[in-house]
Parts: sequence; C-alpha cells; structure tokens
Amino acid sequence: MFYVAPSELLTTDPNDIPKKLKAGFFTIEEVGLGWMGLPFACLFADAGAHVIGVDQNSSLVKMINSGKSPINEKGLPELLRKVVRSGRLTATTDTLDASSNSDMITITVPTLIDRHEKPDYSHVEEACIDIGKGIRQGALVLFQSTCGPGVTDRIVRSTIEKYSGLKAGEDFGIAYSPVRAMGGQGLCDLQKYSRAVGGIDRRSTDVAVAALSCIVEGKLIRTRDMPTAEASKLFETIYRDVTIALSNEFAIFCEDAKIDYLEAMKAANSQPYSHLLLPGVGVGGHCLPVYPYLLAFETETSKVKIPMESRRINDEMPRHVLRLATDGLRVSGRSVKRSRFTVLGIAYRPNVKETRFAPSLELVNLIKKRGGRVCIYDPMFTPEELKRMGYHAEPTLAGALEKADCAIITVAHEEFKAIKAIDLGGNMSKNAVVVDCTGIIEPAQIEKVGLIYRGVGRGLWSK
Repeated sequence: MFYVAPSELLTTDPNDIPKKLKAGFFTIEEVGLGWMGLPFACLFADAGAHVIGVDQNSSLVKMINSGKSPINEKGLPELLRKVVRSGRLTATTDTLDASSNSDMITITVPTLIDRHEKPDYSHVEEACIDIGKGIRQGALVLFQSTCGPGVTDRIVRSTIEKYSGLKAGEDFGIAYSPVRAMGGQGLCDLQKYSRAVGGIDRRSTDVAVAALSCIVEGKLIRTRDMPTAEASKLFETIYRDVTIALSNEFAIFCEDAKIDYLEAMKAANSQPYSHLLLPGVGVGGHCLPVYPYLLAFETETSKVKIPMESRRINDEMPRHVLRLATDGLRVSGRSVKRSRFTVLGIAYRPNVKETRFAPSLELVNLIKKRGGRVCIYDPMFTPEELKRMGYHAEPTLAGALEKADCAIITVAHEEFKAIKAIDLGGNMSKNAVVVDCTGIIEPAQIEKVGLIYRGVGRGLWSK
C-alpha cells in the first residue's frame, strides 16, 4: 500500500466546509457518471469544487472530457461544457487514482436485480474495492445508490475497510444519502428536493450535510443512522409503485363496471387525503420495478406482501392492454395474428429518452408472440435508433399510422397529446382500433371518425 497524505475534510469544522469546497480546497470524486452521477458531479463543479468523475465506460469518459454530454437532459449539456472548460471537472476510468487524490468520495452506481429477482450489488462492490485501495485517511465516503437497509454497512463499509486497512468512524467517515431525482430532470431535482442523510457517526453525518448544502436547496434531514436513511428511499419509491398498482386495479374494475376511471379518480382526489394516480400500460424506469425486491431481500417476504403484490399487478398491465386491443380487434372482425399494430411510445415515461424496464417493450413482445406485426413511433428516438433496437420504425407519425389496424398509445409525450382523432381516422385502416393507455384521447371523438376505442380504465367504452 503506497503512502497517501491524509485528508483534512473530517477534521475541518463543518461550518467551514461549504466555503472551502466552493473555493476548490477539497476534491470530490464521483464514482458513476450515469443519469444521476453526472448531474451531481456537474453541480458540485459549478459550485466551485474540483471534481473527478469516474466511470468504467472509457467512451463515456472520453466524451465527457471533450465537454459533450452523453445524457439528453435539459440544462446538462451546457453545464457540463462550462465546468469541463473551467477545468473543475475531469473524468477518468481509474477509481484507485481518483480516490487517492480526493477528500470526499461519492458513489452513485447502479443497484440491480438478477434474473431471480435478487439484489445485484456487484457494481457497488467493484467500486468499493478500488476505493479501498486508494482512499485517504480522513476522507468521507458518501454512498448515494438506492439499496436495502444495512447494505451501506454490510457492503460499502466492510469492503473499503478490507482493502484499505482503515476503520470507518476512526480513519475515514461514511454516510448514506439517497439521490432523489427523476431521469430527465436530475439537475433540478438534485437541487430542490430535500434529502435524508445518515452517517456511521455524528461526525460523518455533519460533514456529509455540510458538503451537500453546497448544492442542495431543499432540507437536509438527519436520520439517526444509515439504515434509516436507506429505508426512507425504498419507502418513498415503493409507496408510488403501490399507489400505481391500486390505481391500475381500480381502472380494471371500472372497465367491467362501466365506469370512467378518470372521472371517478378526479372526484375522489378532491378529498385532500386521496392521491390516486393515472393508470397505464405498467411501470418502467430503473427505480420502481427494482426497489421492492431490494427491500424484500432484507427481510422475510411475508413482511412485505403489499409491495410484492403491487409488482405483480403492475407487471401484468402490458397483458391487460393487449386484451383490450384483442377485444377491439374482435369487434372490428380482426384478430391479433397478422394485424398491423402501431405502438406510440417506447420510452418508460413522457418526454424522456429512456427505455429501462419500459412496459411497452413487454407489450411489443407479447404482440409479436401472438403473430401481430408492429411498427414503433417515438419522437424521443430516431428511426435509426429504434431499428438498432430491433424494431420496425417510421420517421413520421403519419407514416407509422398508415393502414394500421390498431394503434396503442403507451406514453403521454407532448407530441401525442396533440394527436387529433381525424388524423388517426385519416391514416389508419377502416374500422381500426385505438387503445389509449394514457387518458389523452377523447373516446367520443375516436368513435366519431369511425374508429373503435378502448382505454385503460375507460369503462364506458371498454366493450
């Protein structure tokens, strides 16, 4: 183990840390330059800190060092270009070297699940091995990836201690503060949202809060320990998944009961304690489809029954949407087999260029398995990008809809909100079917132009 001069971060008065960070006195290492890590690094660099970004993707590192953003997010390309040109942000693939030159090491790497729906923390362990080999005495490690309660101590702390020969709480500090942000609006969310912060000891918590105060405008909430902060992130995201599942169940009920869910939802939500959400084709993104399994692994499955049932309900929604399409096609005298489908939207949520865990991907696979032909149109992606994913695509909405027997709107992109029923009727096959998973199309207008309407939760038009 080569000698590395100790950091002064943990011995600095927390009241002085923001000023010194902004003056470039301390160096921050950000391990993981993805959807959350890169905006986080840019914000600290913009505040005045010297930041070393680390990622194992050499092409991404090269792109960042040239001042080009690999992530299409409002404001990020301009901010990245600014901080790279100023010299306050550099990127590298060498975690060990960056750690040996940093005072605060932040870790924002993917936490995944494997094919058996068990947590996969391999990216975390790999990062911590190299951090442990290079970490300076007196530095602070701030773990930000979502994980099960106890993982920061069990994996992050123990791995760094093993490879460094140092002891957390004595030789270096460690704290957990989960990122609260959505892809596509990370810069804004990272600054404005409140954040939970829990350290292995009081000193670690104080230093982490002081450092984060340089970029976080929201409240920094001190928790009694790291597991409490870890649980808070899982609870807030799983709450949303459960609420979506409940909304989807109500929507399916409304289809059978000849009730318009959207109308019932609005009436219910006039009561301030009701927070029903829009139903849809399912739940996508890196977070909600993964995090319930991170919680379940840390305890007996019987203790988290509702989250697991919610996962089942939300995962079933692509099949339900296909059932709606099948019913509409039956009325039109068609079947799924050999019918031409246009899937409008392959992103997992509106106006974001991201397909991780997108339920529309499962919907497309189900249609193909039943013998349907599928064309994809999504304004967030070029036809070439969609074709590289293995999909048939058209460059225009009109071209994608031409002679389609069934159009399925899976995501409420702004362009799709502007779709008029007459445009659908003028391009699609006679007596074709429109399935709206988003609630953006007026059913009566669809029927007025001679098309068959089906919609998630729109019971008055479901049969």
